Amino acid sequence: MPINYLNLYLFSIFGGLLATLGGIVVCYSGMSEASFLVNKGMEITTYYLDKNRYDLYLFGLVYSITFGVALLLVLSVIVIPTKEQINKRTSESQIGESPVTGAQYKPEATTSEEETSDETETLSESDESLEIELEPELESFRDAEDEKLVALTGNATDEDSDVIYGTGQITDEAHRSFILNSPDSAVKFLLRKELDGKTLKSSQDEIYEGWQNRGLSRGKLRKHFLKLMEWDSVPELEVSEIYEQVKDKVYEIKQS
Repeated sequence: MPINYLNLYLFSIFGGLLATLGGIVVCYSGMSEASFLVNKGMEITTYYLDKNRYDLYLFGLVYSITFGVALLLVLSVIVIPTKEQINKRTSESQIGESPVTGAQYKPEATTSEEETSDETETLSESDESLEIELEPELESFRDAEDEKLVALTGNATDEDSDVIYGTGQITDEAHRSFILNSPDSAVKFLLRKELDGKTLKSSQDEIYEGWQNRGLSRGKLRKHFLKLMEWDSVPELEVSEIYEQVKDKVYEIKQS
């Protein structure tokens, strides 16, 4: 909740004034009760019933009057404007008035509405031009990505050297393409286990033996695995965990 400083200021001022007046009344009443006056001809003599109590109320009266004077001085300092404040208020009043008629200047709403509409039209036109300019760049970017993906997935090698679909000699580049194209088969061939950790079937052993006869080497495949995954050695993990890491790495390479 915001603080209303004006109310706080007025409350402080009136509270101080009431406290000052109350202190003066209380102290003067106490002095009257602790003493009495006696007229002796032209002289007035004061007699004290309790001198210490009278002095106490006298000091209180002096303090109350001093506090009231200080409060009035502080009030005058706050209320009376300085020269800088007067100049500032004068300049603000001059800015708020029209230089021709002297009436207060009021900006026209139509001007702001026209400026807003012009800005909106400018933004829409710039957005349309941006979309038009970006379309061919996006198409060229997709073509470049497709070419890069083709290069990464092993299409740089010919069909004969492909591990799964080829019939010719398997080259060193085909080892890397084998990992990128078929990470599950590559992991199973390297570890000689199924992804769930079980032993391979006899039919798969025959397929792997045919790949080895065409030049697929576990040593070369291991070298490409370590280089691709940035490993020092194949980690001692479950086959499924190793496959997940390899699959994620292949996805990152294809997306980069």
